[in-house]
Amino acid sequence: MRKILEAIVVGILFGLLTHIAAKYLPDNLKFLVETKIIWLLPAFLIAFNMPLRRRQSDSIIIAIVTLLATGATYYLSAMVKNQEAFVFTDEMAKMSALGVVLGAATGIAAYLGHSATNQFIRYGSISVLPAIYTGDGINQILQTIEHFEFTPEIGTKIIGGLLFYLLISGPNRFKAKSLISFATLIAIAALIYLYMV
Repeated sequence: MRKILEAIVVGILFGLLTHIAAKYLPDNLKFLVETKIIWLLPAFLIAFNMPLRRRQSDSIIIAIVTLLATGATYYLSAMVKNQEAFVFTDEMAKMSALGVVLGAATGIAAYLGHSATNQFIRYGSISVLPAIYTGDGINQILQTIEHFEFTPEIGTKIIGGLLFYLLISGPNRFKAKSLISFATLIAIAALIYLYMV
């Protein structure tokens, strides 16, 4: 129960923070909060830092609750700011459904990052979110290679992804299997972004 309350509080604070940041950040830094992938970070961290005796279902529930609290706060604060009556829109329904799916995936990754016996699965689960950010930055370099300019967005995604990897990988960050997993996931993420755009 304590972890559920923590997930709700963190979700509310993160939702408010991203809403406020979207309003006050300068245009060249709005990318920091425009991509809702950033909402996965607190969901992953709370699920990842649960006690070791937890079950996979506990990690999934915590991640889903965090994501839904973040999304609900973000949209409700926008309604309050615009003085709109509460209406459960189609966009909110889609975001809620996506929150459940992505929350479940994030919870599984957090659980496997602690509990998987196969080292590639463990290190890959820990590396997946940092690799998504780093891969996105590398994709932007590949797309603009002919007239490349190092922008704050590219720098933040690549450096932020690397720092997040170093933060959550702990003492395994420089082990060969961990680095191979991270590099492989970065390449996959960059290719996916490349062909999605």
